[in-house]
Amino acid sequence: MRRVRSMAAMLVVLALQGCAGTASVLSPTQQKSLQSLPLFNPDASPRFAVDLACISADASCITVENAFYAWARDRHVELRTVEPGDTVFGGGQPAHRPNPALPYRLAIRVAPLIIPSFDESGGGHGDMRTGTAYTPPKVGYTATIRVVDAASGKLLRELPVHDQQDAAYKSDVGKYIRAEMSVLIGSLDPAYRAVQPK
Repeated sequence: MRRVRSMAAMLVVLALQGCAGTASVLSPTQQKSLQSLPLFNPDASPRFAVDLACISADASCITVENAFYAWARDRHVELRTVEPGDTVFGGGQPAHRPNPALPYRLAIRVAPLIIPSFDESGGGHGDMRTGTAYTPPKVGYTATIRVVDAASGKLLRELPVHDQQDAAYKSDVGKYIRAEMSVLIGSLDPAYRAVQPK
């Protein structure tokens, strides 16, 4: 029985460390900083609730929120969408009462970034005429992750992250945002990343 427990504990540790070579938007220092907090139980279940805010001038926040809702559903994470100016981002208690069983809150503010393609002649929207320098469209985001003590509202960690990649000409931007959010979520919850399809 002791050996089974030991093996189970080792599997959880490996899952929380993530698979070698998997993408992460967190630097090694940020990963170490997050791992120093007991955000997960020994069975890899989360010990936090999430407040998510998204800022965008287009419909890309729907894609961001859907990615986080799918994760929350699969991992039984208490998730609320909040306004970008919610008190949890500026210090102090969130507007609602915290769950006493969850000692941490992750306050995540995401701003999707979509940059259209451009050519040297001044044309936008992917004008790919011969002889001009072409810059492909880019899709990414900037985000701030705040880890807050749920009882006191004290800020424990604040991690700025960002990522951006070139997109194919006239491609579905939503596909890129979903992929970006998958990497972001997997960076926060390596056990979830470990069970995602390749």
